[in-house]
Amino acid sequence: MNQALSLPSVSKSRRQRGSTLLEVLVSVLIFSFGILGLVAMQVRATQYSVDAEDRNRAALLADDLAAQMRLARTVTLPTAQLTAWRNRLADPTAQGLLNGTADINVNGNTAVITITWQQPRSPLNPSRLVSEVVLTTEEVT
Repeated sequence: MNQALSLPSVSKSRRQRGSTLLEVLVSVLIFSFGILGLVAMQVRATQYSVDAEDRNRAALLADDLAAQMRLARTVTLPTAQLTAWRNRLADPTAQGLLNGTADINVNGNTAVITITWQQPRSPLNPSRLVSEVVLTTEEVT
């Protein structure tokens, strides 16, 4: 009679060991999804960091051109000066932007600088920064 009572408890412990293994597998699966989520967030954060760096570079380049215009006291700069600035804009190795181009529209004492560049992660959707320079009559004279 004692043997009959001990048999169900052995089978119960075997089932318990199997369910513990199943619980461990489920927890490893949940942990793996969490790690994959963290990795995806890290990749996305890196992409946003690159985008912000490019936008900052574009703003600095536009500000540099605006400073040159203020120093020259005119929004119409010499061709050689604009060419040098455009070359620096288009050269990523010289703090420029990937496929960086600029369009400068002058109207009186106002210049609108539009800088366009290509993001490495989205080549079909270029980024754009628009900056407006207005020279007052005191700055022109």
